[in-house]
Amino acid sequence: MTERTYGNFQPTLAEFKNHIRLTTTDMDSDLELKLKAAIRSAEHYIGAIIAQSSFVYTGPFAKTLPLEGPVKEISSVKVDGNTLEASKYQLVGDVLKFADDVTGEAVEVNYTAGPGQVEPDIKAAILLHAAALFNNPVDSVETLPKASTRLLDSYRTWGVK
Repeated sequence: MTERTYGNFQPTLAEFKNHIRLTTTDMDSDLELKLKAAIRSAEHYIGAIIAQSSFVYTGPFAKTLPLEGPVKEISSVKVDGNTLEASKYQLVGDVLKFADDVTGEAVEVNYTAGPGQVEPDIKAAILLHAAALFNNPVDSVETLPKASTRLLDSYRTWGVK
């Protein structure tokens, strides 16, 4: 199981409010919810983390653990509650690999994933989707807006990681 804590996500709430030309602050929590939903939708579409965030992965031990990426930094790794030294694991791409002598039942990995800067076309796709969620709050949004998918297509990963 992976828990997520959003950091300074992009686009920001201020950028979204500017995009929809809204200056009031009494709707900020609703707007932030729609923005985060649009970010997650874009992340699912392209198969990568967009909003740099902190993650905690907990689960059964395995010699290799695929993490949601792009992984930027591993903060700590615990096996059966014991903190491992960095020499006992290695990050290869977005996969955490343990040394041969490391065994256990349960693992906990604290890490940061997501780009430091979001590309302008990804940011525009997110803003378009969040605006669609804002403008049609009762409409069933089954897919990303067409303009958003066109902007995200070149970032989409196909196949299994």
